[in-house]
Amino acid sequence: PNTDIVVTHKDLSNQIDFIDHTHFIAGWKNTPSTTNLVINLSKVDSCFHKGLAYIADELHKNGNSISWIGKKGSLEERLCKTRGFDFFSIKGSGFLGKGLIAKINSIYLLVVSAIKSIFYLLSIRPDVIISTGGYISLAPSFIGSFVCPLIIHEQNSVAGISNRILHTRSKMSFEAFPDTFQTNKNKVSWVGNPVRKEIIVSAEKSLSNSSHFTILVLGGSQGSQQINDILCKTFEYKNPPSGWKIIHQVGNLETDRLSSVYSIAGINFEIRKYIEDMGDAYGQADVVISRSGAMTVTEICAVKKPCILLPLPWSADDHQYKNALFLKNKGAAEIIKSEINNSEHLFELLIDLENDHNKRESMADASGKVFPKSSSEEIYRIIDESL
Repeated sequence: PNTDIVVTHKDLSNQIDFIDHTHFIAGWKNTPSTTNLVINLSKVDSCFHKGLAYIADELHKNGNSISWIGKKGSLEERLCKTRGFDFFSIKGSGFLGKGLIAKINSIYLLVVSAIKSIFYLLSIRPDVIISTGGYISLAPSFIGSFVCPLIIHEQNSVAGISNRILHTRSKMSFEAFPDTFQTNKNKVSWVGNPVRKEIIVSAEKSLSNSSHFTILVLGGSQGSQQINDILCKTFEYKNPPSGWKIIHQVGNLETDRLSSVYSIAGINFEIRKYIEDMGDAYGQADVVISRSGAMTVTEICAVKKPCILLPLPWSADDHQYKNALFLKNKGAAEIIKSEINNSEHLFELLIDLENDHNKRESMADASGKVFPKSSSEEIYRIIDESL
């Protein structure tokens, strides 16, 4: 059937009939041959946007109509333009951890986005809403759940406040980490996070050079000054073994000190603002040093790489540490507290991983078993079968 899907950002049950629910709204139901889906995305990892875009593409190929609600000027708006999806913009801002003025502004924007969402939903007339949580998605997803089925997806090991609210209204709730949702387990499915196929394919083609011990350092799209400082301290006044190579992604941060430290240490290094082909970089790596955001750890596991994780200390609900702990308990990762004083420990751990090939192999094998395989295909399959 042609489906109009509204996707909102932030588990699916195969027994739910999405279409029948819309019969309760007089004049809302589309023609029998048309199903409308709305996707609503909040501020999430760019790789997740692209993974979700794959699912939207597949649904669109089957004749479903896709509408997208998100932030103006965002990555999702650019994705919609290239794909020909309808895009509707709303504004929003975070609430938790903010000052009084910021909280008042957040409430005001929520009310405005709720009003706009009503008009958007009346125009789109969705049969299904898909949401991934976050402050942008709360109003359209919550309001839409009263007129059509809502599907949500939580990326992290700890659900954000929006998804905790939306889970009470959803017909299906996907989770990337098991047991993220503790209530209404009958409608929860553990599916992992969607990863783009090209990353996995590219990683498989780009194998690690046996003559180098290659360390991939990821600071995120904006870079991480703290990680840069820790890496500088790690290699300052050190003589690492010959054959070490570092690929360090820094965003737009200053790199003079990093370059100086790596050069003096005699390390073969590449400092990049942005890595266009993440699969190739993963493929070259023997070990990955990174934060433990949901999509980063998902990609690392998808390409079966051992990793050293430095969780973001101020992440909401300490979710990055909990993400990292899940991998560590599976034998796929080591965790180092993200502090400059732990730079010596990081260096010792790298020495240990280079020398212990069996440990690296064991971590890589465990990494490939952390999350369900083919998450994008599974999410698409469940949604498609339910339409």
